[in-house]
Amino acid sequence: MAHGGDIPEVKYEYLDHTADVHKSGGDSLEEAFEQCATSMFGYMTTDYNTVEMKEEKEVEAEGDDLMGLLFHFLDEWLFVFSADAFFIPRKIVITEFDKENFKIKSIGYGEEFDIKKHPQGTEVKAITYSNMQIYDKEGQHEVKSVSKKIFERMFSKLACRFGRRFVTPCSQRLSISEDVHSKTDPWETLAKSYKKSSLQHKHSEKINEISQVCDIMNSDLQSCTPEMLSEIEAYLDEVEKLDPHSTEWDMMTSFLPHPDEDRGIRYNFLKPKSTSFEDYIEHSETLQKLVMIGVDLSAVQEFPFIGNYIIRLDFERDIIPKLLYLKDLGVYDHNLGMVLTTNPFILEDPINKLQSVVGYLKSKKFTDEMIGKMVTRHSMFLIMEVGQVDSKLGMFQKMFGLKGDQMREVFSIHPILISHNRKKIQDVHFLFHKIWGFDHNQLQAMFLKCPLAFAEEPQTLQTRLENLYDMEVSMETIAENPGVLLGDHHQVRRRHAFLKEIGRAHYNPEKAGYVSLESLAKRTAEKWCWKIGVPKEHYVTFLKTE
Repeated sequence: MAHGGDIPEVKYEYLDHTADVHKSGGDSLEEAFEQCATSMFGYMTTDYNTVEMKEEKEVEAEGDDLMGLLFHFLDEWLFVFSADAFFIPRKIVITEFDKENFKIKSIGYGEEFDIKKHPQGTEVKAITYSNMQIYDKEGQHEVKSVSKKIFERMFSKLACRFGRRFVTPCSQRLSISEDVHSKTDPWETLAKSYKKSSLQHKHSEKINEISQVCDIMNSDLQSCTPEMLSEIEAYLDEVEKLDPHSTEWDMMTSFLPHPDEDRGIRYNFLKPKSTSFEDYIEHSETLQKLVMIGVDLSAVQEFPFIGNYIIRLDFERDIIPKLLYLKDLGVYDHNLGMVLTTNPFILEDPINKLQSVVGYLKSKKFTDEMIGKMVTRHSMFLIMEVGQVDSKLGMFQKMFGLKGDQMREVFSIHPILISHNRKKIQDVHFLFHKIWGFDHNQLQAMFLKCPLAFAEEPQTLQTRLENLYDMEVSMETIAENPGVLLGDHHQVRRRHAFLKEIGRAHYNPEKAGYVSLESLAKRTAEKWCWKIGVPKEHYVTFLKTE
């Protein structure tokens, strides 16, 4: 269990703004950065105190200046939440803060986000430079950051009110350059345009105009005319006038929206809020058809925030094109449900986003057959940015000295490594190389034989290596049989003790009675005994006397 110490005093606040502005302060700029990152996660749950400090994660970031450093610091922590088992920290501590070279090392103490335990707040999809400010002078250490979620949230209210599909993630929908040299984006234009407007209208008279705004915003915010922005501006003004305790406000801000009768369907029997598809499936043709193709909705709803999107989709219009594209990639019909169950975010991303990742892999000479198998086995890489995929593959290639054909062979079989946490892989490599002394040639051989060993938890691998050391297994033998590192160390120890009892614990293929070291970690007891030619009863009797 992680020990993060005391929870720090809250020194941040959420400002009343069209974007999610978090103003954070502290006795130092370092503390202000910590508070800013913490405030981002405090926004994602309505009861931050439910988050316990059970685990810890390390995050490093760097930038070209302080503002770029803050951006990447927040972005890296957001990535940990989005891609690393939805880890949400209760406390973040900066362990190194280099203001000259603009580098940060930090540790977060928290746990995996659990929708049953942590009440959902407002999801933060991305960080933006818009309105980002840093004050670092005596007596004033403050930072102010803005996320894009509130824009998306307001537009989804708009879509909910008029029955439009409009909840595609902003960070993936818009053509926005977010590098450190581009510190303005279309969101800033909208933020500046959001002022108290005198424009008044009735929603029922403006359905066509608002629908047009939705369509254009869905393709590219930069296409919006001043008139369209005024329509959004006026709508947000009206939302602000609503009583937060009213039924109408509740309906327009619920996580799974309560659709209204303007869509031609009566939904009076539905609950205003829900965290489950259970209240919707009997009345949603889309959900029913997803079940028919094999999607496990009970598993999908465990993904934070995805239900907010899926509940609005039209099967024919929004989902069938994705299914056809997956089939074009080589996914068989009977696997479509499994792919969407394990990665429902495919439904969120536009097809051209998925195509860009596939196009990148093809440029690296991955064949159509390879890509089809990759998508079927673990498709999370499809929702990554091309730059992230390229960076991850480059890391593996440099770390293990891999050639192109070796890269393609490994990742076509184990695509999960592409989306796996970068820091964990680096920690495992450090453990093998620096702590246990495996050389570069051994590490390359181990990775090619058993890539998934490098996706294990470092502490788990440490325990297994210590167990093998106690068994007097050489590092050379482990390097030749890395699969043994995937097995439960108690099972490995028991089987080794049994082999030692019968004089076969040498693991040398040139000697009589050879048993593979990797077999200690694989197969059931019955199959293992059959494989080594020993009656299962003998092994069971040994276990009883051990």
